Amino acid sequence: MKKDVIFIDQTLGYGLANQGLGTSEFIYIQRKIAAMAQVMFDVSLQSLVTVLGCGTVDVKDIRAGIEPDARQVAQAHQLGCDKVKVSLNDKAFSSLAAPVAEALRQAQTRGMAVSLQLTGSCQYSSAKILQLCWLISKYEISSVAFVDEHSDHDPLFTYGALLNLQQQLPCPIEYCGKNGSGLATANALGAIKSGVTFVAVSIGGVAGYPAFEEVLMGARFLLKLPLAVPANIAACCEEILSYVGQCVQPTKPIIGSDIFAHESGIHVDGVNKKSDLYEFFTPETVGLSRKIVIGKHSGKAAIELKLKEMNILIQPTMVLTVLEKVRSLAIRQKAPVSDLQLQKLVHEAAS
Repeated sequence: MKKDVIFIDQTLGYGLANQGLGTSEFIYIQRKIAAMAQVMFDVSLQSLVTVLGCGTVDVKDIRAGIEPDARQVAQAHQLGCDKVKVSLNDKAFSSLAAPVAEALRQAQTRGMAVSLQLTGSCQYSSAKILQLCWLISKYEISSVAFVDEHSDHDPLFTYGALLNLQQQLPCPIEYCGKNGSGLATANALGAIKSGVTFVAVSIGGVAGYPAFEEVLMGARFLLKLPLAVPANIAACCEEILSYVGQCVQPTKPIIGSDIFAHESGIHVDGVNKKSDLYEFFTPETVGLSRKIVIGKHSGKAAIELKLKEMNILIQPTMVLTVLEKVRSLAIRQKAPVSDLQLQKLVHEAAS
């Protein structure tokens, strides 16, 4: 299995297209994401024109998304982009009409790195594979991106299909999945497992792409790839998402503020004694902290641990009394007990 994974970020392009990011915001987000992993940014030509018209932007890690049109190739080149991704539907790929061929030739002549984006299935007939190989060779295609736009694939299919394609095509391939069936992250990991090193992602899974943070952690802890995990990844992702008009749900995998919150008695006792039974990685790994939630499901161990965190000392014989009060209050208010409420209950139990 290859060791390097290049994340093809879709967050920046989404922010430009949907939130009208200014140049300064564009640059800030670009740098923020680039600091977390090896990344290349996919941005549509139209969005790129807008942001580049307002200031100087470093485009060395940006790939312009274009149609198979020689004019768009020229425009991307004028903007300073040396990488383009040309979208081809099945008809354009099969017929390779003169305008398509001319666009590819123009990009080749200008020395641009050209990626082809093919939508639909990752399975092709022998004839189409031969045609694709010819196309790759003739126009010096840098990579081919396969897009599962209808979320038709499952991880096993993705793994097998991409493994087969890698054995037949003379250039690297990319995988771009969507989350229509809730399998985007799993499919991305299936692609990486097959040897694919270019995977489309977005911070928090915006626009239905595999969530960057989930794919990164999955590749690191499940596939055992030596990928660095930024210590502040949760805070970074939350900040980036705020710029593109999104918020992080408290239970969002990897970066949600409540994913290390524990309430039930046996659960809290287990976490306290051997946290890896319940937590696949430590809260500190992603810049979060463990929370002990006190509520109707809490037990004696949870009360003791929570009071210890709050530096509150009580007699051991009082713990059960406090626990009864906690459960009664939590049931009445249909919500967990806050730290301030717990302090008051301890005071009541002691008086």
